[in-house]
This record gives sequence, structure tokens and C-alpha cells, in this order.
Amino acid sequence: MVIDGLVQGSVLAGGAVLVWALALYVASRSPRRRVSQLSAAAMLCLAAYLMGEALGALAPDLPTWATWLRRTWWAPSLALPIWLVLSLALTVEEGPEPWSVRVRRWFRPVAIALIGLGGLFGIVGVFTSEVQDWANPFTDPVSGARHSPAATLLPAFQVFALVCLVWSSLNLLRLWRASPPGSPLRARFAWLSGSAVLFLLGGGWVVVASGIFRLLGLPGQLLLVIGMLILGWNMARYGALVVGEQVLSDFLAYSATMATIVIVYGGVLLTLAPDYGWIERELPLLLLVMTTHVLVDSRGHLLDRVLYAPVLRSLHGQLRELGNRVIRQPDELTALVEVRESVDQLLRERSQQTDFRVLVEGALRNLNDLPALSVHPLLSWLPELDQAERTPLERAAQLRSTLELAIERLRPTGAARPSPGSSAVGGWLHYLVLREAYVDGRPNKQIMQRYALSEGTFHRARRRAIDAIATDVASRSSSAQPVDQ
Repeated sequence: MVIDGLVQGSVLAGGAVLVWALALYVASRSPRRRVSQLSAAAMLCLAAYLMGEALGALAPDLPTWATWLRRTWWAPSLALPIWLVLSLALTVEEGPEPWSVRVRRWFRPVAIALIGLGGLFGIVGVFTSEVQDWANPFTDPVSGARHSPAATLLPAFQVFALVCLVWSSLNLLRLWRASPPGSPLRARFAWLSGSAVLFLLGGGWVVVASGIFRLLGLPGQLLLVIGMLILGWNMARYGALVVGEQVLSDFLAYSATMATIVIVYGGVLLTLAPDYGWIERELPLLLLVMTTHVLVDSRGHLLDRVLYAPVLRSLHGQLRELGNRVIRQPDELTALVEVRESVDQLLRERSQQTDFRVLVEGALRNLNDLPALSVHPLLSWLPELDQAERTPLERAAQLRSTLELAIERLRPTGAARPSPGSSAVGGWLHYLVLREAYVDGRPNKQIMQRYALSEGTFHRARRRAIDAIATDVASRSSSAQPVDQ
């Protein structure tokens, strides 16, 4: 049966968008897990392959069809070994102990060899006609399917593809059988085994039925799409299962955002002339827009490296990751516990001096709030202020006095204090910044305007001044460590 190229191309394009979006979700939600990276890579490769097949099906002539398949030949060549390596990585993480230990020993060299061989097939297929004869495409008169004649290396690639598909299927079936009955992990591996079967059937159809017997490749490609969707969802569930999170609400929010991007972008494209040149530019561009949205929304590490100091970008990334984990917690109390433990861990990772410096800045922010100072953690770091015979407000007043005296020690001697409106603050900079921000309680913007300070100069001066205050207070205290209560 001959299927119209517009229908086939539209179906494959939709599959490419769905698989690409799910791959981005898996990659962005578990960026540091090896199995998540591998599953996302396999899905991205399949999406690229489907995009090439979609644009080929919509192509107005055979040479354009062959050009797009040639451009994206690398994608299936890499997807096959990555899928096999993913099944081996799952074996290392979840397989029975003896089997897991054996696979772990040779996992890295085998993974490099498999992906290297797939990459080699991809390079040869893109830049030569040794796998497919791209220069002589033809249309089958019975099925209406487009084909390129087989070349010297096609049988070797077909064997490689079937080995990858069969081996990965056996790995996942064994993991499913080895999982505890009735466990969530067994359910995940059951679904992944179903994906493996679909990949075996779909890949077999594309490699054998379409590649050898010249049947239409769409049935096999649809099986691959369904298998990849099952894979993506279950890998997201697997990552959440490992850390005790839930993903449904987060996934629905992500899906709504992606659907909005596709709808808005599609609405804009409908205003353009729907010729083939428009289609072959806009489908890859849509995938690029989806990718940039995920990169900017959930990662941003490159911008952090450019814009922020090392400590700040580290904290920014850790807090961003914490926020992503919190929304996947099963209940509100669990989310609160996650926040508390993560923030405590962040503080523990800093040095003792950094802890003290953080407390000093917190006390300065509450310098004119005696009730807040009366229960401030800095009191427990300064034994001379944490005396039981004093009332809480007395201890707060003494803490405020200690900090004010430390600020006064920043005051230069023998020079007149600059008046507001003067830009020549000289050695008064650090004193004025702390005095007016914390003792006088003036807003940062007002201080910058009073002394013609740039935002960068103001924040650098305040940071250095607080560092000096923290060092001064710690050196004058008999101990700069928490007092046991």
C-alpha cells in the first residue's frame, strides 16, 4: 500500500518532536546520572534520525530525500550502541552482584569500542557511499517506498544493528527476572524490556524488511517511536525511584511548557509560505528552540561561569538543583526535610571561618532589631556574650555594641568624612558602606547615589568590609567556635 509522503512525513516529524522533548526532560532532570545521560543521548539520536526521515518523506524529489538521510545517517549509527551501553550501565547499577561485578570490570572499554564502532559507521555513511549508494536512489513501484541501493558495508552494519538490539534485549530481560517480584524496580524493568522488544521489532523491520525486502519503513519507525517514549518515561521514573521522588506533576508542568512553545512557534510558522524550503529549515529550528529553552531554564552553568564568582555560581547551581528536586517530592513535609537537610549540608561544606562570616553578616542585617539579635546564632559563637546571667535583650544590646565598635574601627583617622554627593570617598569607602547600610539603615541604592558608587564597587567594598569585621570580631573573642549548650 502506498502511503502519501505528507502523511508519513507529518507522523515522523511529530514523533521526532515528542522523542526530542522527552530526551530533554530526562537530561535536564538527572544531568549527573550516567543512565540518564545515556538514555537521553539515545533518544536524541533517534529524534535526529526521525527528523531526517520526516524531511526525506516530505522531499519533492529523490536527490533531496537521499541528502537528508545521508546527513542524519550518524544518528541511528550511534543510537544502537548507546542503547546497548545503557542496558550494560543498568546492569552495573541494578544487576545481581556477581553479574554486576563482571560487567563493571569491562564496561568502560566495551562502551568505548561499541560507540566508537557506531561512530565509524556513521562517519563512513555520511561522507561516503560505502554503506548506502546515496547517488542512485529509487522508488519501489509496489510499496512506493524510497530506497538507496545497498553498498559494500551495509551487511556489516545490519549485523552490528541486530547484535546491539538482541544483546540489549537479553540484558534487560535478565534484569527484569532478577528484580524482586512486586517491586517498583521490577515494574520499571518490565517496561524497559517492552521497549527493548519494540526496538528489536522496529529495528528489525527497518534493517531487514525495509533494507532488504524494500518494504515501507514507517511501521518499524513507529515501533521505534513508541519504544523510545516508553524508554524516556520509565528512565525518568527510574531516576526518581532511586532518590525517592515523584515526577508526574513536574512532567506535566514541563509538558505544558513544551506544548506552549510548539503551539506558539507553529502558529508563527503558519503565517509563512508552506513550501519545502520552509519545512526543512523550520523543523530543525523548532528542535533547537526547545533545546535552548531547557538549557536556559534548568542549567545556565555557562552563564554562571561568566557572570558569578566561583562560590556564588556553585551555590546557584546547588540551589537550582535543590529546587528541581523539591517539586518532585511526594509530599510537602518530605520537601521541607529535603530543603533543611540540603541547606544544612551546604553550610557544613563551608569552612568554620566561612560559617562565622555568614553569621556576622546575618547579625549586621539585624543590627537594629534587638529581638532578632537576642536569639541570633552568633551569640553561641562568642562566649563573652552568651552568659546565662544576662537577659536576652542585654546580650542582644552587647552584640550590637560589639559590631558597631568593629565598624568604627574601620573609620579612617586624621581625615574629614566625605559629605554626601562627593565622589572622592578614598579610605572612607568600607566604613561608609557598612555604617550607612547597617547602622543607619539606608537602602543600598541610596548609598550608591550619595557617593556616586557603581553597583560592583559597592558590593565589593561591602564584602571586603564584612570579611574584615568577621576577622576582627573573631580575633577579639576568646573563642570563635560554637559554644555547647
